Amino acid sequence: MKVSLKSKLIVVMCLLLTISLATVCGASYWSSSKLLASSLDKEAELAASNLSIRIDSFFQEKIGIVETIGEMISSDNNFEHDLKLIQEAQKKNPEFETFFFSYDLSGKKVINFKGEETNPSDRPHFQEAGKGEGKIIVSEPVSSQRTGNNIVTVIVPLMKDNRQYGYVGSTIPINEIQKTVSEEKFGQSGYAFLVSKKGTYIWHPNADLILKESVLNASSDELKTAFEHIRSGSHGIIQYQQNEMAHFASFASTKWNWGVFITAPTGELHAPVNELSIQLLAISVAVLIIGSLLVYFVAVRLAKPIQRLNHAVNVVAQGNLTETVTVDGKDEIAVLSRDFNQTVSDLRGLIEGVSLSSDQVLLFTREVSAGIEQATENVNRIGASIAQISEGAQAQANSSQEVAMSMNDMAAGIVKIAETSSQVSEAAREATSQAEQGTAVVEQAVRQMGSIGEGTSKAAEAIVHLHGRSQEIEGILDTISQLTSQINLLALNASIEAARAGEHGRGFAVVAGEVKNLANQSEESAAKIAQLISEIQQDTRHAVDVMNAGNQNAQEGVQLIEEVRDIFAHILESSRNVAGHILEVSAASEQMSAGSQQVSASVDEMHHIAKHASEDARTVVEATAEQLEAIHEIANSVERLNAVADELQHGVGKFTL
Repeated sequence: MKVSLKSKLIVVMCLLLTISLATVCGASYWSSSKLLASSLDKEAELAASNLSIRIDSFFQEKIGIVETIGEMISSDNNFEHDLKLIQEAQKKNPEFETFFFSYDLSGKKVINFKGEETNPSDRPHFQEAGKGEGKIIVSEPVSSQRTGNNIVTVIVPLMKDNRQYGYVGSTIPINEIQKTVSEEKFGQSGYAFLVSKKGTYIWHPNADLILKESVLNASSDELKTAFEHIRSGSHGIIQYQQNEMAHFASFASTKWNWGVFITAPTGELHAPVNELSIQLLAISVAVLIIGSLLVYFVAVRLAKPIQRLNHAVNVVAQGNLTETVTVDGKDEIAVLSRDFNQTVSDLRGLIEGVSLSSDQVLLFTREVSAGIEQATENVNRIGASIAQISEGAQAQANSSQEVAMSMNDMAAGIVKIAETSSQVSEAAREATSQAEQGTAVVEQAVRQMGSIGEGTSKAAEAIVHLHGRSQEIEGILDTISQLTSQINLLALNASIEAARAGEHGRGFAVVAGEVKNLANQSEESAAKIAQLISEIQQDTRHAVDVMNAGNQNAQEGVQLIEEVRDIFAHILESSRNVAGHILEVSAASEQMSAGSQQVSASVDEMHHIAKHASEDARTVVEATAEQLEAIHEIANSVERLNAVADELQHGVGKFTL
């Protein structure tokens, strides 16, 4: 299934837009969650810390009052004075439940503000105060039997000479502390609770837990771990499960190692982030719809000129060089379109030049073929004439042999000698005539071979001119290759800029990739044309070699014809000499009886001349055959050149100009 560039752009850019929006939403959600978690941590820790500070302030205030009273206790253990002192303190500080003092550390004689002596020595905080370590003691909270209030006991040491001898203290209702903790809110349903240093719940929204249960008995290990941190004076944040619901809590320790917890359901605290995620999702959907529409229009605008350029490239690749494409603008696609039009125009001009040169080559080859046919005809005539000369020379040799044989019977053959002399004279005249004819034909062959040489030279010049045009085409193809390389470089630069742009530039990376594909297609078309031009150049070089060989053969043919002309001149001269000798033979025959020796010598000489003429004639026949073969080779070369020119015409004919 073929997917268009427009569809690819739309899919890729919508995908990028979706990924970008998802990334923004995810990052916003993550950042908001982190920010909210950090804010919740800080807020919860601050709330827990403030609550512990208020609790410490409450105890510091109460302990300060007790310390002030302790400083006013008489150093000489004046009971009346000290009893009156705590009674006055009880009146002035009604928030205190019971003031008391003791002059020993046994805990068996503790005097309250009513003057009653009690024995609380079995209570842990009195036992701890009885150790005489000189430190302030704050007891575990308990429920008052007298008032029913939840109280703690504060014991301040009485010192003399840096040694504890007794203590003064009071029971303090912690209703105010419980109220302060109960009023602390966190989120919508979050609350605070307070535990003692032993883990007993001092305040909790569940009244069944107050002063009855310990945090150490809680089902959550995280709460137990947090309490251990409180004992060591630390503070922090925990996540725990309660009633199958996730809870978030912060904890802090007071000066007296009481634990302050502020907790709320995690889902409730993260509700603003969930609402934000819904809003981000709605905004993202709206932006995606709008962005998809914009992407569609941008993709259509980008793909349309590329489609026109692709159509033009396909048309040119099929050989139609009349196709052009027009793209308005100054961007890379518009520049590429103008360069494409210029390239097609230059290629059209070169193809027209190649076509014109091939027409000239065909015209020259036709002229050369006509000259070769005429030369072949003349050589055939020369061959026929030389054959006749050879036959005449052979006949003359035979006649001379007969004359030599007849010399033994001179007396009987005087009449025969006369007749034979007459025949020899006639043959000599005929040989002379044939030799003169042969000389004329050879002269004509020399002129014709010169014409052949000029024709082959012109053909060679035309082929060299054609070779030069091919080299010009190679230069244009180099320009095309450089242009495609520049286009690839532009596509690479666009890809680099798209990569720098990150996710927002990926759509432009796809466009750059398509431009690169178009450049590669142009480069392939240029490579095909370069291959065709290379084949044309190879055929042209072969044609040049063939024409050079034909020209060389023509020169050799001219040289051979020159030799034939010299041989014919010698034959003509020999024939004339034969005629002269025949006349001498005729004159000598009249004096045969007196000069038989002279006649015999003349006959021998005539036989030698005839034999030499026959050999020269055979040489001329062989030279003529070689010349004819050379002419045939030239004709074959011209035919091959004509085939190359036809093939070039066929190749050029593929283009529409």
